[in-house]
Amino acid sequence: MGCGRARYDARLVQADSLMWTAPDSALATLAAIDSLAGEANQAYRDLLTTQARYRTYQDITTHDDSAITRAMDYYSAHSGQREKLTRACLYKGAVMEELGHVDSAMYYYKTAEVTADTTDYLNLGQINIRIARLFRDYYSDSQICFDKYLQALKYFRLTDNKSQQLICLVNMGGCSGITRTGNPEELLTQASQLAIELNDTSNYCRAQELLCRQLSFEGKDLNTAKQIALTCLKDFSPFVCQDLLLDLAEIYVKCGILDSARYYLSYVDQDANVSNPEQIKTRKYSILSRIAQLDGNESLSGHYTMLSHQLSDSILNSELRYQIRQIESSFNNQQRTGFLSRISLLNWIILGLSVSALLTLTLIIAGHLRRMRRTKAIIRELQTTSTARLEQLIGLLDNKSSAIEHMLTSFVTFIKSISVNGTQITAPQVAKQIKETFTAVADDSFWRELGSYVDKKYNGMILKNAQTHNLTEKDLHFIELCLCGFSNAEIAIILDYSLKYISNKRKTLSEKLGTDLHFKSI
Repeated sequence: MGCGRARYDARLVQADSLMWTAPDSALATLAAIDSLAGEANQAYRDLLTTQARYRTYQDITTHDDSAITRAMDYYSAHSGQREKLTRACLYKGAVMEELGHVDSAMYYYKTAEVTADTTDYLNLGQINIRIARLFRDYYSDSQICFDKYLQALKYFRLTDNKSQQLICLVNMGGCSGITRTGNPEELLTQASQLAIELNDTSNYCRAQELLCRQLSFEGKDLNTAKQIALTCLKDFSPFVCQDLLLDLAEIYVKCGILDSARYYLSYVDQDANVSNPEQIKTRKYSILSRIAQLDGNESLSGHYTMLSHQLSDSILNSELRYQIRQIESSFNNQQRTGFLSRISLLNWIILGLSVSALLTLTLIIAGHLRRMRRTKAIIRELQTTSTARLEQLIGLLDNKSSAIEHMLTSFVTFIKSISVNGTQITAPQVAKQIKETFTAVADDSFWRELGSYVDKKYNGMILKNAQTHNLTEKDLHFIELCLCGFSNAEIAIILDYSLKYISNKRKTLSEKLGTDLHFKSI
């Protein structure tokens, strides 16, 4: 916290350290703080209070709306606080979601994603989970939901956060059966094993319930599905949700045991305080329709079918009101356009530097030719002198010519010989100019956007290589520039290395990664 950054109150730092392991204690610590000095501490407390209340499942829509807004405004106005700004945008989105402003929630989640550092795996994982839930609850796009949870799982594995990995696995298993992406039974089995390891009964029941649904889907294994559901109902009744009762009823309908199906349906509370009451009602009406059909009562079956369809249509219409997909696409397009503009600017800068270098070499060669012409003129004048004197002078001129040729092999010597308006320009000055010009464009934000863009373009290659091969930040920058189609000479200018080092580096990394880095320019 030194090096010019704000020094925060130790009590706030302590509360932050407890946020993931003991959010209740973090909230108690914050509540015990009577007064704080300075805007930085006030903003930090606003951020932590909202986060702690959210993680302890308390209301964040009353006073926390203004608190998180104050925190976000403070961190937006003060540079060097990227991680806290990311969190502020993330929980601002959570507040908007709790208030029912789904489109605004997506906007703030995407803002947090763009703000986050590429190595801020914990916050990036949380952001992907929140976006996945929006697509699940308000857009019914299971494929995007699965992809977001998968990305979050990769981030949480990098931080070894098993509790968040469990959440991702459970939700991926639920999406997988719908999208037919991956193996839902395998994902849910992994989730169940991890829940046992973490002693997480709630998520264990959720994983088992989804596994039961997958096994009963299209009659895959009704006996195993029924056994899983009955075991959960018997051993973990406080954690059993309405969906599990519906699963049991549906299994018994498929087995033709209608009395048992009616028995479990009778325990389904359509008015229970659940997150998806319409979906509960829809499933119940659908099962009742099938029971009536098996009983031969087509009229009653049609009635329940109509009710089920009406509810389904109302859910779909409600979901279509939200523009979260368009918001994300627009946000991504803006970022991509800005990134490509900066790439184009960088290419123009490199082209300008290349032209300058070419002009410099042209001036040097022209000067060398002028000196050679003067040398020939001297030789012609020496033709009138004696042979011995002529041979002596020619020897001296040969030595001078050799020295000039040797000077041509050193770029630094060339630069020192340049003269503009009579002012001598040295190699360090030119190198400094090149470095300052490039640094003005390639800041931290540029590298972050470059890594994100190339990672998406090459299906997670950058993130995968960083995890597998323990690559350094400069290694990743080198790979990203290679994948963008920059030549060895251009990369040498950008990374401030010799051309020989860059050539060897490309070969070494190609062998290490087992792939050719001479990719087509993107």
